Amino acid sequence: MVEGFWIVQYEGLKDHGGGVAVFIRGSVLGGDSGTTYIGTYQTDEKTIKARIGIHNFLPGVVSAIGVEGDYDLEVMGTVEGDVIKATGTPVGHQVAGLALRLTRAANLPA
Repeated sequence: MVEGFWIVQYEGLKDHGGGVAVFIRGSVLGGDSGTTYIGTYQTDEKTIKARIGIHNFLPGVVSAIGVEGDYDLEVMGTVEGDVIKATGTPVGHQVAGLALRLTRAANLPA
């Protein structure tokens, strides 16, 4: 089950970092020190596909892939128990994407 609270680690050509994300009923909500992540996902419990709107709430903070401002990120990955390994590709930008590793921090309360 993908639903839960996840630690997000990412690495791009410009930088690396981490944040958190909650996956719940097809929605993704999260963020880090400079951006929020809001989007949707689909999963068959072995693979995951998501489209995440990345919103930069701190002007001047450049993303790990070098994109300034807001953008959408297409994410594709595999689910291996409590770990998701994925790649993120910015929509409409000719820049390298992100390597992503998500680790489950908690299940959602029933």
